[in-house]
Amino acid sequence: MVEGGGLEKPLVLPRPIQVRSLMNLEYIDNFYNAIKSLNEFDHAEVHNIVSGQLAPTLREKAFTLNYHRAEINIELLLTLTDSRQFQAIAMLARSVFELAVEVRLILRDPDAGQKISVFTDLEKLRSAKQILQFKATHPSYQMPGQWQAFVPANEHRLVAEQGRLWPGLKKVKHWSGLMDLARRTDALGPPFGEMYQVNYPQLSWYVHSGVTGVVNPSAELYAQLAGVAYIITLHSYFEILESVIEQFHIEKADPTVKTKLTYAKHVAFTKSQEDADQLLKACTNG
Repeated sequence: MVEGGGLEKPLVLPRPIQVRSLMNLEYIDNFYNAIKSLNEFDHAEVHNIVSGQLAPTLREKAFTLNYHRAEINIELLLTLTDSRQFQAIAMLARSVFELAVEVRLILRDPDAGQKISVFTDLEKLRSAKQILQFKATHPSYQMPGQWQAFVPANEHRLVAEQGRLWPGLKKVKHWSGLMDLARRTDALGPPFGEMYQVNYPQLSWYVHSGVTGVVNPSAELYAQLAGVAYIITLHSYFEILESVIEQFHIEKADPTVKTKLTYAKHVAFTKSQEDADQLLKACTNG
């Protein structure tokens, strides 16, 4: 990737819906470098605080797990510098977007920790029952003992917990109670609804089997597909880091941390050190 590039208005990132008009090499490098900049901010300002939590609550554990998953995906994405690897880049972008949705939902629900814990056990219960059904029709199958014991030991408790946490919901498909990703992004509002409706299908085309999204590929097309993924990743990673800052009250220790976050997101779009200094001043004053 090439450092540099510029934007006439360095404080304004292109919105996800404008992806198609931005797919030139200059902007693709800008977005890649912006993700890299956020990752550097992450390691300097966020990572150690999250990793050093003592006796975390269930909610904090859920936050930490999703944050670390996103961080791993980001660092893997940054190693993929050949746009011909666009399918892997798109898969990672999808994952980061979904993790961003998850942490924002956790942030706004004070009972998220308990719901996630119970939902995890409900999924284990569902899997155990499925294995038992398979065993019933395949007597020779050697079923692990823990699955056979899990159902009678936990079913009554989990059915009661489901009724308490999700009253009236017969089948819980996600701990939030929202049935699918479309409803979850709609509930969160900007920028998630727009990214899901406009850009998420593009990632699906490039990830799923078949040739729906890739016909007569060229070097330019590879670069454009990678660029779409970078834009979604950048916005999603920003949302994750901002959510983590709020969840762990990092602003109490460093009141400037969100200013640094905004600067890290935009600085790759400046043309010179003078522009970068102007950006920092604007972020500080804004």
